[in-house]
Amino acid sequence: MTRLSLKSLMCVFILPGVLPALCLAGILPTGQMEYEFIYDRLERVDVLSLDNYDYQLGPYQLQNGDFSFAPFESLGDYPPGRIGLFSFLGEDFLASRENRARGFESFRGGIVGQPLNKLFVYASFLLDEEKAKDDDYTGKKWRGLAGYVQDAFVYYQSGRLELTVGRFGSFWGPRNSLVLSGSQRMDGFGYTFHWGKLTLSYRLARLDGLNPDTDSVAQYENRYFAGHRADFRMNEHLRFGLFETVVFGGPGRQIDLFYLNPLIFFHGSQLNEGTNDNTVVGVDFSVKPSRGYKFYGQFLVDDIQVDSDTQGDEEPAEVAFLLGGYVADLVKRLDVKVEYSRVTNWTFNQVLPRNRYTFDNKPIGQVLGNDYDLVALSVIRWMGENTAAALQFSHCRQGEGRVDAEGTEPWTLVDGDYSEPFPTGTPQKTTRASVGVKSFLGGLAFVDVEAGVDLVKNRHHIEGDNRTLPFINIRFSSFVLTSLRLE
Repeated sequence: MTRLSLKSLMCVFILPGVLPALCLAGILPTGQMEYEFIYDRLERVDVLSLDNYDYQLGPYQLQNGDFSFAPFESLGDYPPGRIGLFSFLGEDFLASRENRARGFESFRGGIVGQPLNKLFVYASFLLDEEKAKDDDYTGKKWRGLAGYVQDAFVYYQSGRLELTVGRFGSFWGPRNSLVLSGSQRMDGFGYTFHWGKLTLSYRLARLDGLNPDTDSVAQYENRYFAGHRADFRMNEHLRFGLFETVVFGGPGRQIDLFYLNPLIFFHGSQLNEGTNDNTVVGVDFSVKPSRGYKFYGQFLVDDIQVDSDTQGDEEPAEVAFLLGGYVADLVKRLDVKVEYSRVTNWTFNQVLPRNRYTFDNKPIGQVLGNDYDLVALSVIRWMGENTAAALQFSHCRQGEGRVDAEGTEPWTLVDGDYSEPFPTGTPQKTTRASVGVKSFLGGLAFVDVEAGVDLVKNRHHIEGDNRTLPFINIRFSSFVLTSLRLE
């Protein structure tokens, strides 16, 4: 029996029924393609509204009556005596010139419910063929499938306080947040406290450690992430937030108490304690002049030299920023979105590998690494709330720097001023044009189709290696839900 037919039987016999909605009086998880389309829709709601909702803090609460989470909106109807069981069966097909056409299968299943008043539980596991073929994946494999628990958390909300504990993803600032990506699910906890026009948030997580068997370390090194932020809503048109994060760890090191304190300045604490950790500070904002228009941005500093006393002070500025604009209903149901992001070389890197701003060999933020800039334009046509078509154009310049590059500190190897171009080395330049459609099909399935062409110059940083690469990517999933009585 093939894997596909086995998973199909699991959907038919183990989890019968039709999924009328998924995710409920709790929070809508991030990082899953079906849910991310809901977030696309809510991004448009944000632009068209002048309300007080904290759109800059994901995941979103499902009990907000002003939003439509269809077809994932009524799972929260289960009383404490019942739980929901769900499954997603997916296929991902990718074909492009010079690459063999590939098809990947996945199966996701889980439970959801409210065992107590104000307490929401969500857990899902994933069997994924594409993940198993990812060179960065280090977990176990079974019959060509990577298997792991994707989300597993409890969420508690009471009055002004929201608390999430377990494995979950979140984002701070714009959807494509440079500092914290919703696609990175980490084990730990986070909370948000709403206090009038002020919102305070905190996140703590355990990262993957460095192992002597696979990494260049003498003994196992623990790694952790902590972050806090304050958002100020000046009025219905203007919001800005201040944030600070830190990646820290070491052999036998546990979580420091001062990183648990949301009111302490992390960078000052690590200087006073004499620890070598990697702190990041930054600001983000959103401006809505009127309904239908939103301008936003995010700026962060990993390291910047103020003094010029020693050769070490010649270290280039390690910064990143994102600027964007979204116009909704430019013509009825036609939106335009544009973003420009830039990350300098050495940003998110550090001399000590344990302090790199990564988790499972990928950046913690929604970035392409470092040493690049990217401009992206989308023209989106909405055909009802469940279908959207888009024309997309982007241009990316990617230098030879990497977040995991060895911290050689080349500025200390010269005398006098040090500078490096941006991007560094021989940059690969990729221009993409594509057309795509995303749609829910009758509350039973989801499809995401994109076709286009990549014009690549200096491919893999080889001068003069230019390619024209047409591609098509088709992602499809079907989903089902049933309930189980516990009492």
